[in-house]
Amino acid sequence: MRARHKPPTLVSMWMLDVFCCALGCMILLFVLATVQSQLRTMQVQLRTADAARSDERVRALSAELSAARDRFDKTSKQLNSDIEDLKGKLAAVTDDRDKTALALKNATDDLTKTKDRLAATSAELVQSAAMEQELQDELRKREMNAAKLDDSLKKLRAEEDRLLKLVRGLEQSADEMRSAKKTADDALSDLNAKYRLLQKESTDAAAAMKAAGRVEEELAAARGVIKDLTKKFDDRNATIIDLENQNKGLRDKADKLKAESESRFAGVAMTGKKVVFVIDISGSMKLIDEKTAARDKWPGVVATVGKVMRSLPDLESYQVIVFSKSARHLIGAGEWQAYKGEESVKDVTDKLTATDPGGDTNLYEAMDLTFKLRASGLDTVYLFSDGLPTSGATGLTADQERNLPADLKTAALARHLRGTLKDVWNREENRKRVRVNAIGFFYESPEVGAFLWALSRENDGSFVGMSKP
Repeated sequence: MRARHKPPTLVSMWMLDVFCCALGCMILLFVLATVQSQLRTMQVQLRTADAARSDERVRALSAELSAARDRFDKTSKQLNSDIEDLKGKLAAVTDDRDKTALALKNATDDLTKTKDRLAATSAELVQSAAMEQELQDELRKREMNAAKLDDSLKKLRAEEDRLLKLVRGLEQSADEMRSAKKTADDALSDLNAKYRLLQKESTDAAAAMKAAGRVEEELAAARGVIKDLTKKFDDRNATIIDLENQNKGLRDKADKLKAESESRFAGVAMTGKKVVFVIDISGSMKLIDEKTAARDKWPGVVATVGKVMRSLPDLESYQVIVFSKSARHLIGAGEWQAYKGEESVKDVTDKLTATDPGGDTNLYEAMDLTFKLRASGLDTVYLFSDGLPTSGATGLTADQERNLPADLKTAALARHLRGTLKDVWNREENRKRVRVNAIGFFYESPEVGAFLWALSRENDGSFVGMSKP
């Protein structure tokens, strides 16, 4: 239950002690006044007593006066002692009252701060919920786009198959036309041979002329057939060429769609020529939660890094930065490494496999080290992580950080990192912003996904969350 602070009532134990002390002082003063009055009364009686009284009476009165003085002295000493005790108690009560008032003030201040932190946390939760909803909407849009691309690819493949069948039919028709043309050419050759034979052997000029006329008619008819077949053949060739051009265009379009589809990793566009891979090696990268080890989690992360490297069609140079409580270069002293295909992938994955994750998550230092390469051509960053930052610069003063709860410190770390990345490291001036893509692993809370998604969205990138095995 939440502690409730109640204001002090008018009458409390320490106020009762104060009242008792004051009452004791009043009683003491009253007793002193009474004794003094009695003494004055007795002195007056002695002074006004009849001189004729006997010496015994005087001695008795003197003895009584001496005894009264003794009692007065004792009472006075006792009262003085009681007064000192009461003063000590009063001082202690006053000190307790001051301490209680100070504690009450501190409790009131803490309550006000707690209310402010609660309001800030509520605002963060609302923002995280909104980001999560936007992330889900973006995921649905990407799934719809992927489905549309698949449908388009299927339609293009169906159209390609139809055109291939049509081309094969036209090629078959062309073959038939070639065969018919060859037959017509053979018939024409036969007719020419007959014509020459008739001209040579015929003795009857009239019969020869008549036969020659029939041969000429057959020859003209054959030539007409050959001309028609040649025209149809040319038309079919032109149609085949057009269809082949259309088919080539469709193939190019299909290849482009296929390349576009294959050049994405779970919705993240695989782009970049000079790329930095920023990899979280904090202790959580080998755990499912604080108490449960995940034997296959870190090897899965290493395999994913290798897959992303292989999927980048334009990759020329790269660098790898690993981070936990601090950040460092995995290869060399931070210079660009030439990408050599599978050789580079094996070098990176072998070094990552030999790394044992452990420690905090100081993403601020990792990004600071990463963007030192912007001046030498950095164009894309791929971030592999599973959680929110837990250490690094917060943008707060030491006094503000001293008593800050862990959840509010994490929120301050994330907010300061995003602001610095957007306004300082990746500020768009005379050069294009660096694209930051994020790949999250087995994250437990929506705040993690919302943070990585917002980090990517604010820097022209994409985010994908890898589910648990």
